[in-house]
Amino acid sequence: MHSAYVVAQFIDASLTLSRCYSKENCILLQELFLRRTYHDLINKICDPLQSECMRKQCLDQLYKPLLALKRFYRQYDSSQKKYYALERELRVLSHEFNPY
Repeated sequence: MHSAYVVAQFIDASLTLSRCYSKENCILLQELFLRRTYHDLINKICDPLQSECMRKQCLDQLYKPLLALKRFYRQYDSSQKKYYALERELRVLSHEFNPY
């Protein structure tokens, strides 16, 4: 329960900060915070020193920054190559480090 709250708060804070950068037209900072949130969650999932509960929560809630990145790349990058690379990375790592 506690880890679910911590992960959700982390993601919400990051998405809020990303929205603030979007309003200020700081596109690079918006992408940076979305990607950083995504990669921080990936790193927690792949870290065997993290509790299984924390790793599971990170994997369960990873869709939030991933969808935000999908919307970002749809708006600013018509090819979406960066998004597809992140999606491919997630597929590989989730099979390798699946905490279930």
